[in-house]
Amino acid sequence: MFTTLFQVYLPLLGWTMLGFLLQKGMPTHWDRWVGPYPLGRFMFWVGVPLSIIGFMQGVDLSGQIWVAPLICWLSVGLGFGMTSTWLWWQQQRWEGAARTALISWSSAQQGSFHLAATLGNTGYLGYPICLAVAGRAYFGWALFYDLLGTLLMAYGFGVWVASRYGNACTQAWQVGIHILRTPALWSFGMGLLLAREPLPGWLSQGLTAFAWGMIPLSLLLLGMRLAQVKQWGAFRPAGVALCIKLLLVPLLVGVGLAFTSYPPLAKLVLVLQSGMPPAIATLVLTEEYDLDREVTVTALAVGYLAVLLTLPLWLGLWGS
Repeated sequence: MFTTLFQVYLPLLGWTMLGFLLQKGMPTHWDRWVGPYPLGRFMFWVGVPLSIIGFMQGVDLSGQIWVAPLICWLSVGLGFGMTSTWLWWQQQRWEGAARTALISWSSAQQGSFHLAATLGNTGYLGYPICLAVAGRAYFGWALFYDLLGTLLMAYGFGVWVASRYGNACTQAWQVGIHILRTPALWSFGMGLLLAREPLPGWLSQGLTAFAWGMIPLSLLLLGMRLAQVKQWGAFRPAGVALCIKLLLVPLLVGVGLAFTSYPPLAKLVLVLQSGMPPAIATLVLTEEYDLDREVTVTALAVGYLAVLLTLPLWLGLWGS
């Protein structure tokens, strides 16, 4: 078990550290072209959409695999319900105080809090972990959880949250425009069409290679943003979000799946995916819609360390 975790997290920590060092040593005038902001926009408009098409090459659309996105939607709903309940409880607890912890939060902070507790890194981190612990036979479950679940939630529900808290878009038609203009949704539809009509071998291999190449690039982006954080004062909201995302949601999902007849390794993949730390997509959305970067990056950084402790827990409970 520990050998597998070491093999997964060695490149994870290595690429993130490289991004951190590059940002620290980068000349100031280079930041406009190769800094975290242009890199984040590249991921939003180019990297993520093409990665979706690449990862969908050769996907098997048959069998019980279709339950995977349903579990993802359930886990996102559980996370959002818990975050909303926690914020409501905080407001009731401190009602009447001159200055409360909730009121002191900006709209951008609350948006980042919701995203960190609901959207998991089921692609760039979930893929290699699920491949390592369950093999290629159950990789389709991880893929469908990400593409039909996390993808739609991140660039559908996630865009709604980000535009609501970041851009104050209260009109339904404005939120709809933000969702419809998301390139990841369009590329997913294109990926479904291309999955039925196989591409030439060279093009399919090129898209797949590009998709896997976006994994280290996304981790470089995380490291660059970590290097820009001046004050780490967002541990409380990030900690609550991580408790929900890494412990409560996968525990409830695992208990529910225990009463189903799905293959044991399929159950393990679904639990692992539901317990992934906050997604790189939360950072991409934070950059695009100007949410609170400190809350997002703190949740990302601490989440990647905390998952080292939670993964052995899920492997011990459902890995048999």
